[in-house]
Amino acid sequence: MKLLNQILKNAIALIAMLALTIQFTSCDKGLDVPVIKLEQNPVEVTSAAGDYAVEYTISNPVAGGRLDADTECEWIEELDTTFEKVKFTVAANYEETGRSGEIVLFYDGAAKVTLVVNQAGAVSELNGHKFVDLGLSVKWATCNIGAADKGDAGNYDMWADLVDRKSENYSADKYPYLVKSEVQATDKDGNLMFDEETGAPIMTEVWNYTDIGSNISGNEQYDVARKEWGATWRVPTSEEVQELIANCTFVWTNYKSATGFEITSKINGAKIFMPAVGYYMGTASCSYFGSNGSYWTASAFTGEKVGNAYYILMTSGRGFRLDYTAYHSAHPIRPVTE
Repeated sequence: MKLLNQILKNAIALIAMLALTIQFTSCDKGLDVPVIKLEQNPVEVTSAAGDYAVEYTISNPVAGGRLDADTECEWIEELDTTFEKVKFTVAANYEETGRSGEIVLFYDGAAKVTLVVNQAGAVSELNGHKFVDLGLSVKWATCNIGAADKGDAGNYDMWADLVDRKSENYSADKYPYLVKSEVQATDKDGNLMFDEETGAPIMTEVWNYTDIGSNISGNEQYDVARKEWGATWRVPTSEEVQELIANCTFVWTNYKSATGFEITSKINGAKIFMPAVGYYMGTASCSYFGSNGSYWTASAFTGEKVGNAYYILMTSGRGFRLDYTAYHSAHPIRPVTE
């Protein structure tokens, strides 16, 4: 009987040892489970289309193991997991708001890992005013100074003036850098002219302009965009408008009740809209509203005509181009920033 009890005790001890051994073995195997580790997660990307890569490592890799990736996000494509990097391409985001997508990573024996991709919206904000990155040297605002929406006219300013001159507030003689003077008139031969009855000199009015330089962009004394919006906002130069023209396509279209050009970057596909809201020239009524768009640049005209500056002239028939016009006419302004 004693022998039987001893045998039972030994059997129980052996079973306990085997159970403990199995437990330790299980724990040891748990330490060998592969683990996917990403260098970066989530990934922040710009609104522009582009290629990205995130480095990864596999702890406790298995022989012949391979990292694979999949996504259900339509704007994430061209997945590649070779050379210890998760590579992918994102399409451009033309919407104002950002968006998020997921890439799911798989490896033999490892738990799935989700890589989150956050893409910025096409519209960003500076000092309370929105802009679009068209892939150019400057970013373009989404609306005019004084406008609440991209289809609104906003303010109308004379060149280098800091006052909204639309409606009854406009007249050419209010231009602050206009100097009027009278000189005695001359005939075609250059002789001074006098009134035949009184003998008094015949006087004629001459307009001259104060020289404030050839580029007012960013100058707080003359740049209304810098004054109104602050930060690095400014009136674009003629060179920056030429860059816009060279790198974008222009389609005459409607936005709400406004007509104008939808401008699309050839570089990254981002868009802005500039309405055709006319201008003020000589009279207190707006001319060509809805059929003509005209926007100041910061660049004075360098030709023989003194008192003129370059501006954007746009119509459905004549397209989108640079021209020049008198300082004392009043036009909208579409600011830019760095």
